[in-house]
Amino acid sequence: MADAVAGRDRCGEQRLVSLPLSRIRVIMKSSPEVSSINQEALVLTAKATELFVQYLATYSYRHGNGKERKALTYSDLSNTAEESETFQFLAGAKVYHDLAQEDIFSFVRVCL
Repeated sequence: MADAVAGRDRCGEQRLVSLPLSRIRVIMKSSPEVSSINQEALVLTAKATELFVQYLATYSYRHGNGKERKALTYSDLSNTAEESETFQFLAGAKVYHDLAQEDIFSFVRVCL
């Protein structure tokens, strides 16, 4: 898991994206409008998602209490969504942080 988060494949080679493409594909296919997904669209969506999560984490860390504690918490991310105009579209979003919290925070740690 740590190798996948760090952007390395099982052979130790550098990967273009860190997020698992199979999960991104499943999320994209959950939309009824999507019938097929080409590889380029999948990789670009994964990379854009990584950049967004990195920006959200960095912003939340710098503008929240993370700097004081040297840690980023779920409440820092939630407060950013509520208070920042840029991330206002995330406010009130139902997040299943119990299921993926460990995956998300390990990815965010790499980004910071």
